Amino acid sequence: MKILNRGFISVIPKPNFIKEFSQHEKSDHILMPKNPEATIYLIEDDFWDDEIVLKKYYKRIIEAELRQIDSDINTAVNVINSDNFHSYFETSMGNLVFDLENQSIEHFTDDQSS
Repeated sequence: MKILNRGFISVIPKPNFIKEFSQHEKSDHILMPKNPEATIYLIEDDFWDDEIVLKKYYKRIIEAELRQIDSDINTAVNVINSDNFHSYFETSMGNLVFDLENQSIEHFTDDQSS
């Protein structure tokens, strides 16, 4: 078991995020689970203030969460901000990340991220 030099932000979209932003005309075919699973975002491993770190990454998290619903949605980036982020997403953060696999981690690039 390896300890990675990363912390994490765990993000779970709340029902109002799913309802509001899956209304997009191209995303009405997407089946959204009642209890969506968390997405884990790896961040620096040594941080003290969760809200400061969250403000650093919230725009990129919003964009990634929206792309999971529909790759063309970008209007919510202006609707969701650091002040109302927690009304759309449930988050938890930590600084211990264990790799339980023996093989190395593969990296893929999300070409749409900023």
